[in-house]
Amino acid sequence: QLSMAQPSAEQVPSPAEQEWAGPEALCPGWLEDEAPNGDVPGDSGDPDDATHAFERLQSALCQEGLPPTLDCSTEPRTGFGPLDVTVCILGSPTAFLPVLLEGGTRCPGAMVLCLSPTWASRVPSESCPGAWSLLLSQGVSFMVGGHSVLETFVPPRRANYVTGTFVPWEPEGSWVSELARDLDCPMGGSALLTHRLEDLLITRWVLAARANLPVPPTLAFVLGARGDLPAKLEVPGVRLVRLQDPQGQDSLVQEE
Repeated sequence: QLSMAQPSAEQVPSPAEQEWAGPEALCPGWLEDEAPNGDVPGDSGDPDDATHAFERLQSALCQEGLPPTLDCSTEPRTGFGPLDVTVCILGSPTAFLPVLLEGGTRCPGAMVLCLSPTWASRVPSESCPGAWSLLLSQGVSFMVGGHSVLETFVPPRRANYVTGTFVPWEPEGSWVSELARDLDCPMGGSALLTHRLEDLLITRWVLAARANLPVPPTLAFVLGARGDLPAKLEVPGVRLVRLQDPQGQDSLVQEE
């Protein structure tokens, strides 16, 4: 269970002080850059991915001088309906922290961070046949002033907008992509889009050939045939050289 460790008895602040105190008041030592053993503060080595991600979030909040997340998961939030705004961020607690903080300021409680696939579920969409709705049973909600709360939602809260960590090499990349597949709500990206945009050659080809935008002079060497590229890449500023075998083609590379 995710919960913040409590200080000693003589240092326990009042509930109001807990809510608005800085990280050093709730958890002494959070402002230290490094623990005595060299570990990052909050990294306990717990194999549970959700716990580890939660600890990463606490470390990121600490570095920004913000209070730790309050654990209110034992008191479920109720009353959310289909018209309530829920912007769901799947995965990395650090990559989207600026977005979460700004969203918490502009629309308190609407930004919800999902740190584990066990915190969400997919159900068939009632409005879009063949699509899915994403329901959140747990999440970290962001409020004004950088405050955050770990909450449970009964019944589960429906996401109206979804984005997240779609890069495949991130630890959460696989489950984020699976949860976000074929959803019935607007999305800020996808695994396929991320894969394509991170390929520099494809990005420049799309910008130059499809959008008529100038790109930096580009010389690209690729091995064999690539199905995601046209057979003849005739794009201003982009030259594609296909190599059948990287061995023994030094002269061709030098000539190009």
